[in-house]
Amino acid sequence: MLRIWFTPFFLLISVFCLPALAQGQDQIRSKFEGFYTDLGIGYRNINTSTTSVLTLNSSVIPSSVSSGGPGHTVAVMTTGYNFQVAQNYFIAIGANISPANGLTQELQIQALNKTTTVSGIKSLYNYGFFLSPGFKTEHGLVYLKVGKQTQVNNSNTGPNFNGNLLGLGYKQFIYGSIYFFGEASYSSYGAQTTSRSIVSSGRTFNASVTTTPQTNRFLVGLGYQF
Repeated sequence: MLRIWFTPFFLLISVFCLPALAQGQDQIRSKFEGFYTDLGIGYRNINTSTTSVLTLNSSVIPSSVSSGGPGHTVAVMTTGYNFQVAQNYFIAIGANISPANGLTQELQIQALNKTTTVSGIKSLYNYGFFLSPGFKTEHGLVYLKVGKQTQVNNSNTGPNFNGNLLGLGYKQFIYGSIYFFGEASYSSYGAQTTSRSIVSSGRTFNASVTTTPQTNRFLVGLGYQF
């Protein structure tokens, strides 16, 4: 008799509790869905390929050029929106912006057995737009970033650089809607050519310098999922 009473009781509990449990699982699955914003602090390394053509009185002078662009700390603010496209799959659209710390590229031009150091391009800030597919793991979200990145330069030193962004990162909630993240990214920019006059040993040279930068960026930070 007791067994007969327990059977419909457990059936009734299942009817009411299983939908609630499924709803809770859906909420967990969609925890990364919606608007988010984060701030990352890290390190940016710059690798620059530079070539030059040096002329004096319209005659080409044999020369070589090297550029100095040491790595530096960087802060990046990102905002975006995550769309849940399947049970554990997301895709985000977003934008980022980063100041450039006022760094100015230094050029060492060697010609006529003499090395002359001149100021090159001064970058002001970087910004970009991206798509970010992600996969939810047991504890967090693994994501890729693919997009466009622009380095805005001081107009007196050279044109802006436009390039591509490729990144890989991981997010994990640590308290409520606050998450920790780590990210590594690579940006490759198109070449830009600038012209300037250089005075050396009382003579004025015309230099045409072509610069092709590539950057690696490593970030850790905190974000908020709305």
